[in-house]
Parts: sequence; C-alpha cells; structure tokens
Amino acid sequence: MARGVRTSTSQLKMKVSKAEKAAREEAEQLVVTNATIPKMNEVVKANPTMRKLFNQLKKLNEYYTEADSISLNTLAFYIWLKSNNEAELLKLTILDDNYERFLFRLEKINKQINESMKQLCIPLTARFRLANDMAKVMIEEKKLEQMQAEKLQPVNPLWAVLEATEDF
Repeated sequence: MARGVRTSTSQLKMKVSKAEKAAREEAEQLVVTNATIPKMNEVVKANPTMRKLFNQLKKLNEYYTEADSISLNTLAFYIWLKSNNEAELLKLTILDDNYERFLFRLEKINKQINESMKQLCIPLTARFRLANDMAKVMIEEKKLEQMQAEKLQPVNPLWAVLEATEDF
C-alpha cells in the first residue's frame, strides 16, 4: 500500500471499488489540488528567462499549488543562475585562475537546486498521504452508514405473517 500513498487516483494500478475510488478522488480534490496555482515573485516576473523557467516548472506537475510558490521561485532562480555560470565557465580555459572558482560555485548552486526540489517533493508527498488517509476515513464512514442502514431496514411483511402462523 505504500506505493498508493504517493500516487493520484488516476495512476492507481491496484483494484479498488468504485466507492473507494470516489472517496480517494474527493479527498484529493480537497487536499492535493485545492484549486490554487503557484505564483511568481517579483524577481522572477522581472526576468523573462526566469519567468519562462517558472512556467515550465509549474507545468511539470498539475498538483503544484500556491503553497509551492516559494520553492518554485527559488528553483527557477537557481536554474537560471546555474545556466549563467555554466555559460561563463565555458568561456574560460581549464588553466584559467577563475575556472576552479566557477566549478565550486556551480557545485553550491547544484546543492541549492536539489534542496529546492526536495522542498517541492515533500509537501506534495505529504498532501498525497493526507488525501489517502482522508479517503480511508471516508470509506470507513460509508461502511458504518451501510451497516446502520441494514439494521434499520423495515421488516418484510411476509416474515410477520410467517411468525404469526408459527404462534398458532
């Protein structure tokens, strides 16, 4: 079941009932997608290259929400910064004094990119887990409702006649 924690209902491969699938979809709508979109900050808006990067990153995953805006902005900035530093590095020769400094700087930028990607991944995974837990609760509530409905079903009148004839 650990695999189902991180996947949406559209990606489920295991057999689930219609009620369970409906409950999972409802929980995902409440928790995972929440009808908001990531927003650019002023720095990203001001730079056309960063703006393009941000929009590309935003399109990569339909589940990004406004809560992911900071991480997406940071990621777009560091990817842009890495690209510029790589371009400068390619202008240098290996024997140049600044070559090693640019390599060291690129290594630091790569670490920042990885950190931003982790920050995007953790909230999304947490939202899928929460949606999965909510779906489990909703399914259990429906089962309880069904059990209570079965107890409250009206008595078949034929049973009453049969029981009345047994008394004679």
